[in-house]
Amino acid sequence: MHRLAFAMLALPMLAGCQTQTGTGAVGIHPITLVEMPPPPPLWRTRIADADMPRLESLPTHWRQLYDGVRAPVRRLQGAVLDPDAGQPHPALPPGSYRCRTLHLKPGPAGRVLVQPSPAGFCYISATDEQKDDAPLGLAKQTGTDIVAGYVFPDGKRYVFLGARQSKAGANDIGYGNPGARDVVGMVERFGTFRWRLAVPGALPGSVDVYELTPVPAEVQPKG
Repeated sequence: MHRLAFAMLALPMLAGCQTQTGTGAVGIHPITLVEMPPPPPLWRTRIADADMPRLESLPTHWRQLYDGVRAPVRRLQGAVLDPDAGQPHPALPPGSYRCRTLHLKPGPAGRVLVQPSPAGFCYISATDEQKDDAPLGLAKQTGTDIVAGYVFPDGKRYVFLGARQSKAGANDIGYGNPGARDVVGMVERFGTFRWRLAVPGALPGSVDVYELTPVPAEVQPKG
C-alpha cells in the first residue's frame, strides 16, 4: 500500500520534468555533457615562463643554423645534425650512452661552423615518480659540456629541463636554481638506437647537439 502511494506521488514530479514543444507535443530538456580538457604535460608545470620562448624557438633557430652548414659537413655528420630527422617512438631506455657534442656556431661570411667535442659518457636513469609521463634523469658523466637534468615525455620527443654543471660527473645544480646555468631543450630519436639532445648553446646564437648512442655494460664507466 505504501509503495502504491509513493508511486502515485511520484507521477506529478515526473510530469514536472516534461515540457511542451511549440506543436503541443511533450518534450524533455536536453542534457549537456561537459568534457574536461586533458591535463597539460608534466614539463609545462615545471618550466619557467622565461624559458618557454627559448624552447619554442629552438627548432627554428636550429634549422637556420643547419641551412648555413656546408654540404660536405652535413654529409660527414649525417642525420644527427638535421633538425627534421626526428622520428616517432622516442622511448629512451635507461642505461649508459656514449655522447659527443656538436656545437653549431655562426661563422664568417654567413657560414655556420660545426665544432665537435671529444666523446664522453651520459647516463639515463629512471625516477621514482609513478606517473605515465614521469621524467627520466639525464646526466653527462665525463668529458666537457656537462649538463644534468630531467627529460619529460612529450609526444614524439622529450623535453629537457636541466642545468650546466661545474665539473664532469656533477649533478648538484638543478633546474630553476639561482644563476644563469638553466638549460632547456629536446630529445629525439633520429635513427635505430640513436638519440640526440638539442639545447641552446652557451654562446649566443649557437646550438649544441648531444649525440646519444647506447653502449654495452662492459664498456660503461664505473661509479
